[in-house]
Amino acid sequence: MHNILIVVDQSLFYSLTKLPSQGVPFEGTLVDDWKFDYSSHDACRMVCHDQADMIGRLLARSFTFDCCIMHYIIVCILLPRSSNLAQASEEDLILLWAIQIGRQIDWAHLIWYRMHTTLRANAPLSYPHLATLFLHHFNVLLDDEPYVKVKRSFSIGAGVVTSFGYRKDVDGQWVSKQDLPPPIPDERTPSPPPQRDASSSLLTEVLTELHDLRAFVDERFDAMDTRITRLEDDIRFIRRCFDPPADS
Repeated sequence: MHNILIVVDQSLFYSLTKLPSQGVPFEGTLVDDWKFDYSSHDACRMVCHDQADMIGRLLARSFTFDCCIMHYIIVCILLPRSSNLAQASEEDLILLWAIQIGRQIDWAHLIWYRMHTTLRANAPLSYPHLATLFLHHFNVLLDDEPYVKVKRSFSIGAGVVTSFGYRKDVDGQWVSKQDLPPPIPDERTPSPPPQRDASSSLLTEVLTELHDLRAFVDERFDAMDTRITRLEDDIRFIRRCFDPPADS
């Protein structure tokens, strides 16, 4: 921004963000301390629901309700990315597994590491709120810079949960829409009228249009006949007025 190079080391990062430094310094791959406890297959079974297809790509819709929300928080807030939000990477799976079993993660180190490794020419700023904090600290003017206003749609609300394929049941609990019972028909509600056959309905409409067209044409012809008859009568009258009288 404005061709100003800013280098933020870990100590300055911690002092600016007030993020605590504790836990394992996770950097996107399996930590040595976890290698004897972690299994990709077991992690999938831990975070996925019973009907999930765990062969091939791991998709977010295969997760349980709680893990589905946690994965959304990871890819949108903790480790934001702009694409493939519905697909879980190996990094996402490791983080979900660590959170599920209560492993401590140094989130300050992870965020700092992610910001440091994603630097490239003309790349969008990750963690825009933190980046703005740093720019203000270094007195970088931002008056002429474009910005994205925070919208209500960015919040994690009911609309986000329904996009995961979940709906509320009669007890107010979020369940998969496949698990919802079919609606009970109301006996007091009258049944809809029987649907007419499409071809029969079309034929009836065509015949009605033809009948109306014929009636319209007949009316036009009757009006023309009347006008022609009056014209002939007028011509006869004119001729009688101008024709010489016959010799007596």
